[in-house]
Amino acid sequence: MNFFPSVLASFLIFTLTSCSSVSKKDCAKDMREFGYEHGRKGMSSLIDEVRSTCGRDNPAIDFSAYESGLEAGWSEFCTPFNGYRMGAKGDLYKSFCPPERENLFHERFLIGKKVYEKKDQARELQEKIMDLSEDGKELTSPASREELSSYKNELHELNKEIQRLEQSGMSNAHLN
Repeated sequence: MNFFPSVLASFLIFTLTSCSSVSKKDCAKDMREFGYEHGRKGMSSLIDEVRSTCGRDNPAIDFSAYESGLEAGWSEFCTPFNGYRMGAKGDLYKSFCPPERENLFHERFLIGKKVYEKKDQARELQEKIMDLSEDGKELTSPASREELSSYKNELHELNKEIQRLEQSGMSNAHLN
């Protein structure tokens, strides 16, 4: 019976340590470049992980270089296209962009978020249409035919709105 607690403890330790985003190998990297990589990917600051993973063994680690690299990377990441893309994927909004890029990034994020929500509504309508069609009731019941027709019209309008939003979100997306 003593075997189980030790296996469980080992598993938990492995799980918690294997999820770390900063490895010992990362500690040997140029910290500015390492932060820059994270910023360009739109990642949150991992400075606490850098400190805990690298700081004990190497007190010479330049944490401010990591932070300045991260900010430079964020500046590149914070484009209207990436804002739109994050919203359209359903990501949560993270406000980390430099002030001169924040408004356009956030504006496009909100457009992308609307696209995400509208596509979710479209999937729900498609399911309702499929459910009604599979029942076969639309062949015999005027109410079912009307309901099916209503769903199809709503889906058509929703798809047109999604297309308009996508065009709006992508217009001038190359702007920095």
